[in-house]
This record gives sequence, structure tokens and C-alpha cells, in this order.
Amino acid sequence: MRHYLSGFLALLLLSGCSWFVTPPSRVDNPVIEGVNYVGMAVSDLERSEKLYRDATEIQLIEAGKLNDNALINEVAQRSGVTARTKLLRGVNAQVLLMQFDDPSEKAKASNFVDANGPGLAHLAFQVIDTTQTYQKILAGGARHIGDKEMVTNPKTYVSYAYVRDPDNIMIEIEHVDIEKLNLPIPPKNARRLRHVSLATTDMERLIDFYSTLLETENPRRSGQYFHNSGEPVDKISGLKDSEMEMAWFQVRNLELEIIQYHNPAPKVLDAPRPIDATGFNMIMFDVTNLETAKQMLLDAGGSVVTKTHLLNGGKTFFGRDPDGNLLGFQTLAAKSPFSAKNFKNNGME
Repeated sequence: MRHYLSGFLALLLLSGCSWFVTPPSRVDNPVIEGVNYVGMAVSDLERSEKLYRDATEIQLIEAGKLNDNALINEVAQRSGVTARTKLLRGVNAQVLLMQFDDPSEKAKASNFVDANGPGLAHLAFQVIDTTQTYQKILAGGARHIGDKEMVTNPKTYVSYAYVRDPDNIMIEIEHVDIEKLNLPIPPKNARRLRHVSLATTDMERLIDFYSTLLETENPRRSGQYFHNSGEPVDKISGLKDSEMEMAWFQVRNLELEIIQYHNPAPKVLDAPRPIDATGFNMIMFDVTNLETAKQMLLDAGGSVVTKTHLLNGGKTFFGRDPDGNLLGFQTLAAKSPFSAKNFKNNGME
């Protein structure tokens, strides 16, 4: 009987049945309200802006400069750090491009993050296929990682591809075939930022951390019992014999993806990546109360790495999750261009 039940359960899981899965739940008034922006350190600010603007129609909102900012100095562990910035806004989330004037030697020596990580691995854009976003980003100077042809899920009519921009920063493009989906109400927007992805060496540890920090139970998961693998996964990731699992947390306006490759296993880092190393360097959360957020970060198993200083016109501190990923916690006026409050109804208005 036990053998029969095990086989029956395996069949249900393989078929995608969700009868035994408790749906995600988040408290009504969470301390972390949304994501103000994802930070991206680049080598050529104008080139990066043009690439993402032309391919994804993300818009320039504000250009600025970080000039010997106390918070950035503290997290960089040196004084006099300066960077030019450009805030790019999509319909539901934002990216802060940052070009540091004099990156540290440690930053210069940092390798780019592979698909299997560890660290802040990629940012995903989900678009209607007729936008030709994948073709546009390749034409703009990005290069495909796995197969050049996108990989299509025949059940969802979504096609996937990973690319690297000229700085080796990884971007995921998801093309949705709206015509085949035959939705009763078509999407309001043709493009949106789908998620920012954290590649980890310990899925359960990171899920426990973000479940506490984001006040969310039972995040959506895939590959928990039977790892996602096979030729389609290899074609997207560019990795041989890939096996991985994923989980997702919705942080109001942007999804946080956690991914663990069981094969090939990711490298273990000796120390967190420097803030001025080329690549994704932070997730900036919009919070209701800094002291409460700080205690929640510690209770979840994270660490506080700076004092509270002004950044983007709001009080801000930095911490790290158990993998060392840099997280910012910030209180901003609703009228601030950096605030997640710019996106009403999860970026649908």
C-alpha cells in the first residue's frame, strides 16, 4: 500500500497537480511593501541605458550622482566613492544603473555571476512576443547564453531565453504568445519586469529567510520533489546536464525568484561581491518602519551591515541575507521617483 501511494503521489506531482499544495499567503499590511528598485553596476551608463530602453522600452526617469555618500561608503568599506546613476522605470518596477568612477581592485577582479550563481543572477522581462524584445536585445549588443532559438513551453505558450549584455550581466527574456493563450481579457501592458533572481547553494535556508522577512508563507515552488532538468533547461541555461529547483515570492510590484542548481553545483564565494563590481548589486525594499525591518532582518537570519543614512532622499540601511546578497531598506515619500508607491495595484495601473 505504501509503495502504491508513493507512486500515485509521484504521478500527481509530475502531472503538475496542486491538490496537496497550500497556496502562498502574505499578511495584509507587510512591513516590506514593495521593491523600490534593483541596482545594477555597469561599465558604460549611456550604452546600458540605450540597450534596455531600445529593447524593453524601459524609460529614463532620473539621472543623478552618488558623491561620497555615507551609506555607499560604508557598505563599500572605503571613502570617497562616487558614481553616476540613471533610474529606469518599467510599468511595474525600476532598475538603478550605477557607473562607479573608480571601482576597487576587488570589484575589478570579480567574475560575472553564472546562471547557477551564487548571488543576484538575473533580471527577467516578460513581454508579448510581438514586441520582438529578444530579437531587439540581441541586435542591441547582447548575446545568447544557451541556444539562440528561444525554448517554448507548449503548455503555457511562453518562450524563454537567457542573454548577457555587453557587461556580461544576465537577463532573462520571456515571450508570451497572447494569441494562442486566447485570454478573455488581454494584458494591459505589453511588457513588465517579471522577477529578480537569486541563485543559491541552499534553497531551504533562503526560503526560510525570505518567508520570515517578507511575511509570506508557502511560496510557489517548482522542482522541489523532482528537479527541473532535461534538454530544454540546458538550452536555456547553457549548462550541461542541469538540474534545478525554484521558488517565487511576490513582493507587491516585483517577484523575487530563488533558484538552486543541484547540477552543475554553484561555486561557494569566500566573501560577498563588492557593491561596485559589475552586475546586479542590490535589491532596495520599500518599508513602513526601518527599526521594525531591521529587527525582522535579524530574526530571519540576516545581518545588518550599515548604520542608517540618507540615500535617494530617504532614510536607508543595508543588510545581507544568509547568502550575502545586499538588501537595502528604505523609507521614502510617495512622491519620490525612487518609491515603489509609484506602482499602484501591483503595477497594473
